[in-house]
Amino acid sequence: MVSVKKIESLKQRIKLIQKELRALSSFRPTKQLEQFRRQLAGEYSYAKRQLDLIQASKKAREAERRERVKKANRNRSEKMKRTWRYLKSIQENYHPNKSLRELRSMFKKHKEGLETEIPDVAWRNPSP
Repeated sequence: MVSVKKIESLKQRIKLIQKELRALSSFRPTKQLEQFRRQLAGEYSYAKRQLDLIQASKKAREAERRERVKKANRNRSEKMKRTWRYLKSIQENYHPNKSLRELRSMFKKHKEGLETEIPDVAWRNPSP
């Protein structure tokens, strides 16, 4: 378990950064000032995230993990659907006698930069 001392030190750090950011508004805008302001904003968001992680309950962390996994699965699904449609289009328009399995292996070779039976034109634009 995280100590109360750690939580308090993070809260103090956040207050200190906020105070410094407010104090920066009195200076004239320069490149270095903007860089420093960005650096402080980064430190602030990091400290805030650490505090949120410490204070989050186990249930909240589990829900966040489930959401992350759900999003990853959705992205993977969309990519697979896109690839499937792409290969189906190549099969329909250029090589109806080739199986999708063969096309998938040729697609992998094409991505690796190796030669395949299918011309580059088909890989670039599978529609006729």
